[in-house]
Amino acid sequence: MATLQSNNVFNKLEFLKLMMLSREGDRREGILLRQSKGWFQVSGMGHEALGALAYLLREDDYLYPYYRDRGLMLARGLSTYELALAYFAKRGSSSGGRQMPGHYSSRKHNVFSVCTPTGGGCLPACGTAWAMKLDGTDSVVICTIGDAASRQGEFFEAWAFAVQENLPIIFILEDNKYGISTPTEKFLPFHLGIFDENSYVKVDGRKPENVLNAGEIAVNKARSGQGPTLIWLDIDRLSSHTSSDDHRVYRDLEDIEEMQHRDPIRLLAEELIAAGQLTQESFKALQEEVQDLVDKDYLAAEKADDPIAEEVMRDCWGAEVVAEAPPIGTGRMTMVSSINQTFQKALENDPKIVFFGEDIEDPKGGVFGITKGLSEQFLRLAPGVRTPVH
Repeated sequence: MATLQSNNVFNKLEFLKLMMLSREGDRREGILLRQSKGWFQVSGMGHEALGALAYLLREDDYLYPYYRDRGLMLARGLSTYELALAYFAKRGSSSGGRQMPGHYSSRKHNVFSVCTPTGGGCLPACGTAWAMKLDGTDSVVICTIGDAASRQGEFFEAWAFAVQENLPIIFILEDNKYGISTPTEKFLPFHLGIFDENSYVKVDGRKPENVLNAGEIAVNKARSGQGPTLIWLDIDRLSSHTSSDDHRVYRDLEDIEEMQHRDPIRLLAEELIAAGQLTQESFKALQEEVQDLVDKDYLAAEKADDPIAEEVMRDCWGAEVVAEAPPIGTGRMTMVSSINQTFQKALENDPKIVFFGEDIEDPKGGVFGITKGLSEQFLRLAPGVRTPVH
């Protein structure tokens, strides 16, 4: 079975506790909001089984999540206390109090900050995967999006680029059937036949072993240089879209009640009880333990330092660099030739620089000839490394 970076073998009972920690964190934030101790909350209820993907990742892998991935973040290594700091927008949170609740990030765990514009992380995720490929590593990227985001241009552009460059990336579509209040079935690309059935894998995402098994195949495929995978997870959004929404306004009460029977925590607990690995009494004791752990973390985070106004520009700029004249010849020259020479010097000095775009390759080198001669010279010196995108 796949293992975590900490070399812990996937264990259903331990994973049940992790999903319960995620659920209780969501519940606690909702309570705090009603107490006017928070200002916004976005829930991951129903998406917890996705955390199984973290058991497939190494420290050098990257995650580009979206805002319902609390379970995945806990499995990756973020703590409830860190998520609580982010909820309260505290100074010690990963963003220093600058991000919205549920917009996870962690430099330590290679978790890229969630983009509020849906699908906004797809192209940066491809950039990271491309860098991994150019560096010759077998690291992978996982990028998650909601079902409504599958209609965004960023998603289509990212998938096309991932296929074109055979990138080590896995896109996870978390299909909970709603884009806020709008049912997504009528415009989901998969239902419209836009994607060939051979280009994606559909999985019941309510059971962690399903997520783990599909993810393991995709990760092994990416690590071995066989390119990207698109996994379509069938799941439920057990809560309203956010604290600013009430799904009872647009969903049938029978539908809301019915999906509670598909709750991934309920399904796993029932499975473990049927297998004799858990009893009703031990499940209740586990619930109490989880509630106590989450309670302590949020009480501690609430007392942590708030951001300092004087530090508002901290981390916005890098260290100052003394300006130097570009290393090009002197004398009369056109603007185009000076730019071209600067590019040439940059490519000579740094083998990691990559040019890509339309109409930049020789013999033309762009509409105005700004990149003329560069691909002919540097593709010859480093074939397969600096390959322009057409």
